[in-house]
Amino acid sequence: MHVLLVDDEYLNLCNLEEITEKLLSHDTRVGFTKASQAMKYIEENTIDLAFLDIEMRGINGINIAQSLREKNPRVNVIFCTGYSEYALDAWDLDCSGYLLKPITEEKVRHALENLRYTLEKPKRVYFHCFGNFEAYCDGNPITFKYKRTKEFLAYLVDRNGASCSLKELSAALFEDEEHRSYIYQIRLDLINTLESLGVEDIIIQARGHMGIVKDKVSCDYYDYMDGGETPSVHEYMAQYSFAELTSATLFGQR
Repeated sequence: MHVLLVDDEYLNLCNLEEITEKLLSHDTRVGFTKASQAMKYIEENTIDLAFLDIEMRGINGINIAQSLREKNPRVNVIFCTGYSEYALDAWDLDCSGYLLKPITEEKVRHALENLRYTLEKPKRVYFHCFGNFEAYCDGNPITFKYKRTKEFLAYLVDRNGASCSLKELSAALFEDEEHRSYIYQIRLDLINTLESLGVEDIIIQARGHMGIVKDKVSCDYYDYMDGGETPSVHEYMAQYSFAELTSATLFGQR
């Protein structure tokens, strides 16, 4: 989610940044004290949620809200002002909140709980597949107890949401069936690690089978398969031999 903060008073902007850092920590947030800079940013970016002061030097918050609405009709706008007389103008723009200063965490939390338009919950897990495979949670690399656990996860991602048996996973990683006990340790390491991060729901398990729940993750490979941009690097999970078939399919490599 893309969040815009605009207030020409620096201390007020800092207060908003501190509150939204706590309540919207997983979202992209950007703040401006100059309305002209905010307008320029709007031209190049789509905003999902905006906190706007109203009385500012030059362009006021009502004007900014109108520009936001033209680009994204479902943008949630929360006005943060010291003046009550603009309330009717704000509600005419279908705003999601009209908060009178001083702005507090309680006021912002209440506004977020009563937004006009439902916001898509940000996906905490991201898989980077072009080049070398990497897995991230909240922007940080996911680390595992065993080195092979990352490869185990990569194979599940490569299967594009299909369910895989532990026997299939063992054959893909070890090319034999001599590592039954180790594959169970790797599986347990994966589940324990995801549970510790609170994202265990990205994996579905049933009767010795596992798979990625695609709609709960972000992934450059999945985006490309859904019609996204061609990757600049024509390599796919380059560190893993099992990925060669998918790579050949994607890039015509032999």
